[in-house]
Amino acid sequence: MVSLTSAQREAILNGPAGYPPAGTTANLTDPPNMHAVGRIVHLVLFIVASLSFIVRIYTKVLVVRHVKMSDYMMVVAWLGFIGYFVPAWLLGNVAPGVDQWNMTMRDFIKMLYYFRVGSVLYGICIFFIKASILLQLVEIFCHRKDTFYWVCHTVIWINFLFYVISTFVEIFSCRPMAAAWDVLISGKCMNVRLLNVIASSVNGFFDLIILVLPQTRIWRLQMALRRKLAVSTVFLFGILACASAITRLAYAVLLFTTTNNIAYYSYMAGLWTLPELVAGIIAGCLPSSPKFFQRLRQNKVISQWGSSLQNLLASRSRHSDRRGRGGGGFSGNSDIMDVPHEDSKIKQQQQQQKQKEHERHLQRKGPPDQYPLTSFASAPGTIDQSMSDLSCSPERWGESV
Repeated sequence: MVSLTSAQREAILNGPAGYPPAGTTANLTDPPNMHAVGRIVHLVLFIVASLSFIVRIYTKVLVVRHVKMSDYMMVVAWLGFIGYFVPAWLLGNVAPGVDQWNMTMRDFIKMLYYFRVGSVLYGICIFFIKASILLQLVEIFCHRKDTFYWVCHTVIWINFLFYVISTFVEIFSCRPMAAAWDVLISGKCMNVRLLNVIASSVNGFFDLIILVLPQTRIWRLQMALRRKLAVSTVFLFGILACASAITRLAYAVLLFTTTNNIAYYSYMAGLWTLPELVAGIIAGCLPSSPKFFQRLRQNKVISQWGSSLQNLLASRSRHSDRRGRGGGGFSGNSDIMDVPHEDSKIKQQQQQQKQKEHERHLQRKGPPDQYPLTSFASAPGTIDQSMSDLSCSPERWGESV
């Protein structure tokens, strides 16, 4: 490329980044965009992923008091997700689904830079998410080194090698490095868009493997069908990650084939990485949620608050029924609170007494474990002693659950 003077470069930076299709004109002032939708999607998914991560860490640290390697992997994945979220958010400022001919060259260069940084951080984050999920599957379903164990570890190491190579190639794909995003400087670059298609294909393939792996164990357990469905549903949440990965692959192919709208398809391909990461985080944290909600039910303050709310709703329901029948209270005047009958007061007192007895019983004995998933997976302190030498045999699982 011919060297540009400062004035020439500035003129190009302020001009459109692409040629509009026939019959259209460039709109650099107020082009159609997805800024509002993108902001809502980013914020909602970030909050959902954050809550899921907090539930898992709280449960493992303060409830079961047993942190494993999969938990550390999820912490690293979460830190990578926060790092990824920054360029994803900034990308939405300069190119929120805007066609390339409707944005300036200056914004186009910024978009390419944020897209490159986000792609590198995405590879790091998605690897640790998958590693955490696979290690958790080993912790849950295996207590000896059988075929399932080796399949999980093989998938981990294949992903590790793939993402190390792809990350290295993406970082050093151009000479000089700035040529990857600054289209106004001369340099030599590899076809990174082809790498995105390959990475999306490999990623979607391993997403499907991780989705299927736990199902091969769950449906061989000797337990009631209702329990199998409940446990299976927890691990099927990863299907959202698979759907996001497939959608991202479609946009990666469109990005690879396009010649005049790199900005739009880059944004869409990048946008679909976010629900994929979030679905992976949720899928990895969901098995810890039953123990978390079980602890909430045992909390005295929350239990009393729930009982009071239940009694209040029941009382209001009875009052509404009597007003509808025309009996009891101050009929005909909705501004005056209805006074319950004496028998209603007695019933309410009896319910409160039963609730207090139930709470005292929980404090003495504790509630029965209704969550077989985290019961046999979270920590040695939460499982039956016989699980310490449990193999992956479905017959043994049926006896333990």
